[in-house]
Amino acid sequence: MSTLAAVALLPLFWLLISSLRPAGDIFRYGGRFSWHTLIPSRITLENYIELTGGDFPRAIGNSVFVSVVTVVLALVVNSMAGFAFATFRFRGRAILFMLVLASFMMPFESIVMPLYTLIRFLGWTDSFQALILPEVASGLSIFLFSQFFAAVPRELYEAGRIDGANWWQIYWRLVLPLSGPTIATATLMQFIQQWDAFFWPIVAASSPDKVMIQVAIARHANMETANWGGLFASASVSVLVAALPFLALQRYYVRTMMHSGGK
Repeated sequence: MSTLAAVALLPLFWLLISSLRPAGDIFRYGGRFSWHTLIPSRITLENYIELTGGDFPRAIGNSVFVSVVTVVLALVVNSMAGFAFATFRFRGRAILFMLVLASFMMPFESIVMPLYTLIRFLGWTDSFQALILPEVASGLSIFLFSQFFAAVPRELYEAGRIDGANWWQIYWRLVLPLSGPTIATATLMQFIQQWDAFFWPIVAASSPDKVMIQVAIARHANMETANWGGLFASASVSVLVAALPFLALQRYYVRTMMHSGGK
């Protein structure tokens, strides 16, 4: 297992090491594998220093802002929807829940045009609303919350009702605090999804002051005038930032996925 893990992490290691090489050394040892391929003969921070002079710091700030706001709104919306599906019985519930499940199986590219038409009608073109709000509702997060709330013993709900609590109080004070692993999993999924977003930010908000990190990275990849040092450095920063919440929440992610699968 350790060997497989090392092989899987090797491209990431090469990416990080290449970002620390001078521009002339990046591909010097790429044609023939040797110890120079993985261990640089010279190390420099010029690729990272160069990033501070462009729009990359703004892209990081925009991506962090959009990802965090999306996570906060998504936790409220998706947990409430999951609670409603798990707790209440209403006409059309099964059909509506099936549509929710189908929503996270649908390719995002298939709804880009109607979604763009909608945000243009609302006057949200080239705004943070266009980047955040379409990503708030998540069928997968609703499903995970619904699975968790459905597993909570009904006696707990009944005890809350007997004590005079309304359904909002039962949701907010009683069962939501118990859903820590599901909250952590939904947080991780929503954050990574927004952090890795590329296609929708190009379509919805293309102005320089709304640039997102994946768009900023792609600007280094012009094959005619490619800045490979900047590309590897910016990609390394993106990977490292995205890895932080994953490392912090991975045990909750695995636990929730195992529970949902067993359910």
